[in-house]
Amino acid sequence: MNRLLGIIVTALFVFGLLMPASALAAKAKNEQPVGYVDRQQVFAGYPGIQDLLNRIQAMRAEAQIDYDANAKDLPPAKKQAYSDKLSRQQAQREDELMKPVGDKIEASIKAVAEEKGLTAVLDAATIVYGGTDITADAIAKVKQATQ
Repeated sequence: MNRLLGIIVTALFVFGLLMPASALAAKAKNEQPVGYVDRQQVFAGYPGIQDLLNRIQAMRAEAQIDYDANAKDLPPAKKQAYSDKLSRQQAQREDELMKPVGDKIEASIKAVAEEKGLTAVLDAATIVYGGTDITADAIAKVKQATQ
């Protein structure tokens, strides 16, 4: 008798857990549209991005020339310290150049999502099925924002 009572209680407990989950899933399906965006395409569509990437590449080359010229006679520990210093400076310069790009891309994605009434936007790489692709709209919005 106790065993039967335990099975009934367990079944009711599991049923109670699963019902709200299915109700929430149905609600999400009907009321919470989800979009997705290919960030790499938006990044590639950013006006002037190739010039910016070329500038970063030139800065890296300059840093390598600096290292080669100034670290050649240093002992290994000082070479490593100098390399680390140059790397930190280079990373800071790259962040300063790329942050405005990232900020404009994020703002464009958010604006498109709001215009389309999307409650969430995921990266396209995570989508298996469904959702609304807003990549082209985000590219257009970021181009508009940079003019």
